[in-house]
Amino acid sequence: MAETDQQSVKKYRANCHCGAFVFEFDAPEIKSGVICNCSICYKKGYFAITPGVELKIVKDEGTIKQYQFGEKKWKHQFCGKCGTGTFGTSEFFEPPMNMGINARCIQDLDIWSLEERHVDSAKLPPPYTPHLYQGPLPTPSAIPNDKGKLYRGSCHCGAITAALKLDHPVDSEEYTGNIYDCNCSHCIRSGPIWIYPTKDQLAVSGRENLTWYEFNDGIVRKGSCRYCGVLVMQEPVPLREGEEVVVEEEMRKFREGFQHLRPFNLRAVNQDELDVEGMRRAGRVKRVSGRDRGPKYVDP
Repeated sequence: MAETDQQSVKKYRANCHCGAFVFEFDAPEIKSGVICNCSICYKKGYFAITPGVELKIVKDEGTIKQYQFGEKKWKHQFCGKCGTGTFGTSEFFEPPMNMGINARCIQDLDIWSLEERHVDSAKLPPPYTPHLYQGPLPTPSAIPNDKGKLYRGSCHCGAITAALKLDHPVDSEEYTGNIYDCNCSHCIRSGPIWIYPTKDQLAVSGRENLTWYEFNDGIVRKGSCRYCGVLVMQEPVPLREGEEVVVEEEMRKFREGFQHLRPFNLRAVNQDELDVEGMRRAGRVKRVSGRDRGPKYVDP
């Protein structure tokens, strides 16, 4: 912790959303973090800190997976159950300065209030090659075949690819749909930027490679790649034939409203087609509070 010895040190506790992995560390008060636009940080919405400290693993139920790519100089850790990115280690530096922690999973830390330091790593070699969707394109009934804007995207490893057709480019003033950055307990850990297309506006290939995660009221489930951990989409929790879910009237209406939608994480759109971070910094993404919907999340 060079350069910070004179600062007051705090104890921080962090966890994946499902609580299967919990860790602690002591570090000077966190006031800022790095937002990097390299391919993996961009798709996973990382808010990284490198405090140069040792971690104390408090709980480990064996759900943590490791993802590497390219020259495999980084080891990215994420929970295979809920998809939360926790930390990564690099071969470029000596321990403990080789560890980057995803500050999003730190308890009682208001990510939205921290200073953002932006790093342009996308231009560094080796280049990332986007994975292109090759299946049948979406044909939304409300958008003529020769109209609209088509986007292609994927998780980071390419096990899941998607095509999204909108009535107008999402970064244009003509697009009037919702674009949200949510601070519910799961979204704040995963960093998605949500858009809400209808079912027929989105086509997804590789659904068998999605890990579905349900929590809270069990109305909506979120799908992330089982191999790289990138959060891709949401959908209503499927009901078995004849099954009914007894929920409050507000939740019932919420579920009904979701039946024709397929919320999609815009970070999955190929970065050369859409600059989501640029949209967010320009104010084109609305911050919404999801903390108050459903039962209160309890930190493990």
